[in-house]
Amino acid sequence: MTGARPRGSTPTQRCPACRAPLLVQWVGHTAALQARVDLPPADARLPYAPAKAASSDNDLVWCLPRLPHRALRLRWTHNRHPPDCPHQHLTSHQCTTAPTTLF
Repeated sequence: MTGARPRGSTPTQRCPACRAPLLVQWVGHTAALQARVDLPPADARLPYAPAKAASSDNDLVWCLPRLPHRALRLRWTHNRHPPDCPHQHLTSHQCTTAPTTLF
């Protein structure tokens, strides 16, 4: 057996420090980035404009469509992303818990 993850499953993890649920994915095909975002409840309304305002210059905003019968899949946003996009918009996970080790 190859041990491959079945199609349609969601690669969720937990932050080792604060235990918040995270969605961790490689996004892109040619030049992929590994994104770590907080995984909100499905009914949470997270519009694009507040996410863009909360992001820093070095932080990307991801679009998370929740489509029926499909696994969660982050999408890139760009300068032409529609401001009234109905999907959830997420920034990278920022852990608020202080580390418990010195190294």
